[in-house]
Amino acid sequence: MLGQASATALRKQMDKLTIPKPAAKMTGRRKTARWIRPELLAEIAYRAWTDDGKLRHASFKGLREDADEASIFALG
Repeated sequence: MLGQASATALRKQMDKLTIPKPAAKMTGRRKTARWIRPELLAEIAYRAWTDDGKLRHASFKGLREDADEASIFALG
């Protein structure tokens, strides 16, 4: 679970990366979305992938600073 201090620090990082439109083609709800440059690498735990390519029961575990972008990929 993300604590208050961690959430505040993450929000400050994300606020610096704000952009006016999505960095990739996007479908779905956009009315309340805020877009950021895709520069942060996160570790996400999840139960499964849905048939339409979404994560089921996803939870944020933290940012990864030690990961090489080439080693980041989706399983499934």
